[in-house]
Amino acid sequence: MHFGVVLALKGRDMMRLLVWLMLLAPVAAGASVDSLLALASDTLRAEKDREALLREAVRGDDSGRAMHALGRLLMESGSLGSVHDAERWLRRAMDRAPNNGTFLASMAEYYWRIGRRTTAIQYARRGVNRDPDNALPLYWAGRFQMWEMTRYLHAERQVINYGGNPEDVPTLAAFSLEEYGIEARDAAIGYLTRAVRLDPDHWPSHHLLGLVYFEGRMSDRLIGLFEGYLERHPDAVHAHFFLGLGHQSTGDLHRAYAAYSEGLNRMATEDRRFMMSVFLMADPDSTAPDFEAIRKFWTGRDPLFLTPYNERLLEHCRRVAYADLRFGDPLKGRAGWFTDKGQAYIRYGHPISLVALPAEFHTGIDLPAYLQDWVAWQAREAMMSQQYSHRREFWHYDGFTLMFENPDTRDYWQFRLGWLDGNFYPMAFKQLVERKPDDYRDPYRMRRYAAPFQVAQFRGEADTARVEVYYALPVDELSTSAGAAPGLRDVRVNQGLFLFGADWDTLRRDVRRVGQLPFVQYDALREGYVLGGEWLNLTPGRYYVAAEVEDPQTQSLGSFRDTLNVRRFSRTALDVSDVLLARRVVEREDRPFGRNRYMVLSNPLERYDNNGQAVVYFEIYNLSRDDFGSTHYELTFQVRALSDGDNPEQADWATAVTYDQKGSRDWEPLFLALDLARVMPGPKALRVVVKDLHTGQEAASLAQFRVMW
Repeated sequence: MHFGVVLALKGRDMMRLLVWLMLLAPVAAGASVDSLLALASDTLRAEKDREALLREAVRGDDSGRAMHALGRLLMESGSLGSVHDAERWLRRAMDRAPNNGTFLASMAEYYWRIGRRTTAIQYARRGVNRDPDNALPLYWAGRFQMWEMTRYLHAERQVINYGGNPEDVPTLAAFSLEEYGIEARDAAIGYLTRAVRLDPDHWPSHHLLGLVYFEGRMSDRLIGLFEGYLERHPDAVHAHFFLGLGHQSTGDLHRAYAAYSEGLNRMATEDRRFMMSVFLMADPDSTAPDFEAIRKFWTGRDPLFLTPYNERLLEHCRRVAYADLRFGDPLKGRAGWFTDKGQAYIRYGHPISLVALPAEFHTGIDLPAYLQDWVAWQAREAMMSQQYSHRREFWHYDGFTLMFENPDTRDYWQFRLGWLDGNFYPMAFKQLVERKPDDYRDPYRMRRYAAPFQVAQFRGEADTARVEVYYALPVDELSTSAGAAPGLRDVRVNQGLFLFGADWDTLRRDVRRVGQLPFVQYDALREGYVLGGEWLNLTPGRYYVAAEVEDPQTQSLGSFRDTLNVRRFSRTALDVSDVLLARRVVEREDRPFGRNRYMVLSNPLERYDNNGQAVVYFEIYNLSRDDFGSTHYELTFQVRALSDGDNPEQADWATAVTYDQKGSRDWEPLFLALDLARVMPGPKALRVVVKDLHTGQEAASLAQFRVMW
């Protein structure tokens, strides 16, 4: 009869009956607790089922293990009632095994979660003393000391000197309090070093010790810590990022880039997409774009193509790594880049100043000036209770401020609002991002200068265009010496030309060391320049072109970037190339007919002295020929004075000179020198008009330049 009853039971009822039968067997009591603990450790089970299993296990547990497991499950559930119920079970576990360091560490964690830091450290230290070979209480003792250290990381003491009389202007001096955290830093290192020595695979201890090393400016120790961890765990994504952070803080960008790349390659696809595309998403909850859009975004924002790495992407990875190190919590499985603070840090970097207010009402007295508008708004709108307010942090940047709130525990922060300086209007994160997408400063801004350049297009072979790119570099920015021949200067520069497609796919990356460049002197400017240039054969379409030249001795960096819309030249109708401004054009009669017959000294500055000549080079295509093979066309040059900002296409042209030309080829390379002796200084527009006298077709091309005083 009893056998039939057992067969009639199914599912959970049968499992519970079997559990009770196991508990009734005294010999198998220990095994039943172990079995229940094993079943409850399965995180794929529903939480209520795991809790039921642990409550069953508690009945036969004399060691405290089941009580401890139940207390941890309730503590980690997150609900207010469960968290407080967890304390009772953790205490019962400690009563059974008062010297168990794991139990004491869980008690420290419990008090940490509810914000009672000083009570947490008491249990952590008790665990260290009673169970010195257990890494867990060492971790929590180190975490408390790290928290003590961070209280002083960004703190400063302000001293206002009002002077001796009412007319004196007050002066403000700020003194960092970081040195007051050194004792806590050293204590944290002591605890955590012992923890990782006892348990080399305990990731939370490595994570926290890495943070202590980084904030303590101990980059070499940070590097060694995660190199050792990666030898045992090569797939640990976070460790690769923290290793890159260490290398970057020492200035070793090559190794930093390699470490970040390794971490990215080992990331889950969706995590990598999210992390790389944060700047493309105004709303953090929106769908991340595809990798093609991400690649295009980052390539276009590389501040220096000359280097083998993308400095903007490096800075992004540095911010991601720091956000994960500073705001992540491996015990909760929370990556720092998914937190509100982490997202803000990745976008805007380290704030200029940081103000933290306790969980109480604050009058606003003695707050920085950029918070006074917020205080007035808070009072006016009654945003918070006069008796109580959550903990808040204010991150101030150049031109805007962010505010975070801590609504429940001391480790969980939410973005509350932000505003722009001088125009206080509270904005949600999405609104702020639309107004201020990111905050980044070009690391080369103090070294960089804009190189004057010009780009001219000519018909190439087949369906391509020959694009000639020229640029000028002031000799004052370079270390130069007289060249072996007149018109040349010896230099020692790294020169690069870079070409990208419409989707920022790299089509050309030509970097080389250059020792000699052509030299020209602009008398009106009283400046000398060396010239660089390249030819490109491109099919019609949209491109991005850039040139960069670095002088390692002077540390100067000349560059330009431009969007290039390559035109399609006609193969049948009359057509004219762009007009290339030049300093001088020399026809080398010993060369065969073609572009290489002409040596063009370019004029990227587009400036001419008023006592000299304006020299231009251009090409005419598809001239018609008569029965005898001869061409006949009219060539007209028109000039107009411009005011700055005028549109030359709408100019009233004055014809300077007209030529009647005959030839035997359907395309003609031509150059012309215009005398500027009687031309008033100022901006000018030059138009070349070609008329085929056989067919009546016309074509024109335009250029602009300035005549100097």
